[in-house]
Parts: sequence; structure tokens; C-alpha cells
Amino acid sequence: MTMRPLMFFGTTNLDLCFNVDRLPTPGETLIGTLARNPGGKGANQAVAAARLGLQPYFYTRLGDDEAGRQLFLSLTKAGVRTDAVEICQGEPSGSAMVMVGDDGANMIVIDPGANLNATALTIDRAAAFIEPHAIVVAEMGIPVAALERLFELKAEKNFELIFNPAPVRPGLSAKAWASIDYLTPNQSETFELTGVEVLDFDSAANAAEKLLKFGPRAVLITLGAGGAYYCDESRSFGLPAFPVKVVDTTGAGDAFNGAFAAFLSQGRAVRDAVRGAMAVAALCVSRRGAQDSMPTAETVDVFLNQQTVLELE
Repeated sequence: MTMRPLMFFGTTNLDLCFNVDRLPTPGETLIGTLARNPGGKGANQAVAAARLGLQPYFYTRLGDDEAGRQLFLSLTKAGVRTDAVEICQGEPSGSAMVMVGDDGANMIVIDPGANLNATALTIDRAAAFIEPHAIVVAEMGIPVAALERLFELKAEKNFELIFNPAPVRPGLSAKAWASIDYLTPNQSETFELTGVEVLDFDSAANAAEKLLKFGPRAVLITLGAGGAYYCDESRSFGLPAFPVKVVDTTGAGDAFNGAFAAFLSQGRAVRDAVRGAMAVAALCVSRRGAQDSMPTAETVDVFLNQQTVLELE
């Protein structure tokens, strides 16, 4: 099985995570416990792939501050290749305030910091690390102009593109949408893009048809506890989620995206890659934190073997 190179483009944040009994209502004050965890969508995705045994490159921007040093160390410890990471003098690292209830639900507010200052020029510098025939994963946390430049480079660099449109915002050109190979929104992002409320595989199919008209080659919608739905011009399928006790949903979508890219880079078929990514996401939500909750390849294999036994019984 031929391994393809893998590179992620996205954001890195220091998560200030409050664990509370339940999420607050407007104007309400609650008591919780605070933990500081490395996070950010792009960083979480890159770490998810690295924990599975890959050595992906990652482009992000960090401030030259204590948070930036902590975030950089977390990436290197996980096995992410940091050659393309920019350390930015005079800019703060990104941060996020995360509240997680006992039921696993969360609320997140982000201060992008240095993430917000990615440009076409910084993308050009980072693109030097995109290897031939690579899989590139991008998310919408970096500025649209930077994403446009990355997508423009697809033909020149000859890579396959996975795009996680989170957080959804306007401005991406029709040409950029058409360069996407796999579009991977969750339910709320799908609703923002299409106006279709995704509740099950039937509604996911309706939304996926609308998303395909944007131009991507394939659409992969995650439905949380409802599983995942895949659609391209020739086939479609839905896979149910693995039943697990949910502790913290922070980073679940990132775990899925990072793992999906990792399994594709290992040469797995799309359906197998989706199933594996769902296993990684299931293991992620059964633990607290974002990057700290990303499972190893061995853990995923054990989990999937257990599921296979259950399916056969």
C-alpha cells in the first residue's frame, strides 16, 4: 500500500476549557474547573493524523509568546512536522474559551490572534512543503484570501484537497469551490451553506446534492451521533455512528477530518476511510480535551476489531 504525503493548513489556539455541570443560560454564572489545552481546528486535525502514525506537515501561525511555545511543543510531541509553522513577532497566539457540560456539549469563543494574519504570501512560503501527489487538508479558520491562494496552487502542486468549511463564512469564489475534492461539513455548517436542516441520512442526501452544485467532487457530512453521509456523482452511502459514552465533543470533527485524511493517505478506500474516521471521532468524544483525546492507531484497531465482533454476533 503506497503512502501519500499529507499536509494540513489551519489554525492553532490555546484552549481555556471550563468543565461545568451544564452550559449556562444568558446572564447566568456557574462554577467550573479550568484546564489549558492545546487546540485549534488545523492543529487538532494534524495531531489526529500524527497520532495514527503519520508524519504530516502543518502550516499555522503562532505568536512569539508562552502560549505559542506551548502549542508548538504539543505539535512536535505528537509527531507533526513543524517546518512550515510561522513564529510571529509581536502577534499573540490564538486562544479559545471552551465550556463543556457533563453531557459533552460545548460552547466555544475564539480570539484568532496570529491565525488571522495568514496571507497569500505566507501560503506561498508554506506551499514549498507540499510534496508531489500529496493530500492537503484546509479549514476555514484562516482568511479567505489565503485559502484562495492555496486552492489556486492545486493544479501547480498536483495535490488532492480536503476542505472543512468551519467556521462558515462568505467570500470563497466559485473557482475555489470547484477545486475541492472532499467537502466535509458538519450538520450546522451544512445548514449554514444550504439552508437544509440535516437530521438523518435522507436530509443529508438532500443537502449533499445542493453542496455538490457548489463544485466539489465529493461531499462528506458528519452527523455527530447520527453517523456520516458520503456522496459524489456516482455513489452515496451513510454509516451509523459507533455507540460510545460521550464525555466531551470538543475536537470530534477535527479528529474525524484528520483521520479521514490520514486513512486516505494510507491508500484506503473511501468507505473504509470514513469508517476509520468515525472510530477515531468516537474515541475522541469518550475523553476530555481536544488534542489530548486523539487516539493512537493501535487503540483504533482494537476498537474497530471489537465493533466487528459485535456486528457479527
